[in-house]
Amino acid sequence: MLTVKQVAEQLNVSIGAVYKAIQNGSLEHFRFGSAIRITEEQLTDYLDQTRVTVQPETSRRTQFKHL
Repeated sequence: MLTVKQVAEQLNVSIGAVYKAIQNGSLEHFRFGSAIRITEEQLTDYLDQTRVTVQPETSRRTQFKHL
């Protein structure tokens, strides 16, 4: 299980960004008293949910409307 700091380091983001993802419910976690722990599976699920796919650019001509 990973700590918030370890997750932040792995993702190269701030600790605050990880806490924000936890707070808004997008990053599942376990809480043991005041300690928060995240499994590798929970982190992978979070990354899958936040994946942005890029559509390949097709060759298209820009059409201008003339006044």
